[in-house]
Amino acid sequence: MKKEKEIVAVITGSSKGIGKGIAKELGRKGAIVYVTGRDRESIDDVVREITQAGGHGIGVVCDMSKDKQIERLFKQVEKKHGYLNILVNNATSLNSQMGVKPFWEATIDLANILDVGLRSHHIATWHAARLLLAGERGLIVNISFYADAKVHDPAYYASKAGLDKLAASYAEHFAPFNVSAVSLWPGFVATETMVELADSDPKTRHLRDTLGFESPEFCGRVVWGLFNDPNLKTLSGSTLLTAEVAKHYNITDNNGYLPNSLRHLYGSPPANHDALNK
Repeated sequence: MKKEKEIVAVITGSSKGIGKGIAKELGRKGAIVYVTGRDRESIDDVVREITQAGGHGIGVVCDMSKDKQIERLFKQVEKKHGYLNILVNNATSLNSQMGVKPFWEATIDLANILDVGLRSHHIATWHAARLLLAGERGLIVNISFYADAKVHDPAYYASKAGLDKLAASYAEHFAPFNVSAVSLWPGFVATETMVELADSDPKTRHLRDTLGFESPEFCGRVVWGLFNDPNLKTLSGSTLLTAEVAKHYNITDNNGYLPNSLRHLYGSPPANHDALNK
C-alpha cells in the first residue's frame, strides 16, 4: 500500500500573532510546519510549542524584506522534502502609527507594508509554485482583511486589496493543476498586540467587547478545513471570511465559540470573488 506523503506547510511571519496560531494548529493536525520570522528566540518558542503538541516544527529565520532569504527558505524546503502542500502568506510590516489620521501625519514608513505584506508574498509564492505542483495537492492562503474597515492607513488597504487580487490571479494560473489559492479575511484576532491594546485603548476594548476576538488558532482550523475540502477547487480564487468558512465546515473557535462575520459592518469581497455568499 502506498504511504501517504506528510503534509508540509510554510507559514510566513509565524513567530507571533495569527501566523503563530496557524502554525500551532497545523502542527497539531500532524503537518510539518516551517515557522518563519526574524527573531530566533520567538521562532524557537513556537517550534517548541508545536513539538509539545505532538507536531513537527522547523524554525527558519527569514526576513521577508530580503529576496535572497525568501529564496533560501524555499531552497531548504526543496532540499529536505522536495514538495510543499500549504503556503500561508501572513508576514506583514506593522507600525504603531497605523491608525493615525490623516495618513500624512503618520510616518512614511507605513508604506513598508507594500514590500513586507504584498510584494514579499508574491516573491514567496513564485518560489513555492513548483514545490506546490510537486506536492500532489496544494493550497495558497493570503491573509488579508475586510476592505472597508477604515481602521488603518491607505497603504495597509492597498496591500490587502493586492493580496485578494493575487489570490484570484494565482487561481487562474494554477487552474490546470491540483493547487488552489484563496484570500482570507479574519476578524479581529486576539494577537499579542491586540490583547495589549484592548487592555489600554478604549477603542480596541470596545471592538473586543462588542464584536469579539477570534483566537489565532481559529484561522489555522479554517486553513486546515480548506485544505481538506475535496471541493476546494470550487473556492479557488475567492476572497473568504474566516467566520463564514468556519460555519461552512462546522468549525468552532475555543470553547465552542463561533465568531460572527463582519461583512455587514466592514464590507464584502467583490461579487465575482465572494464564493460563499452567492
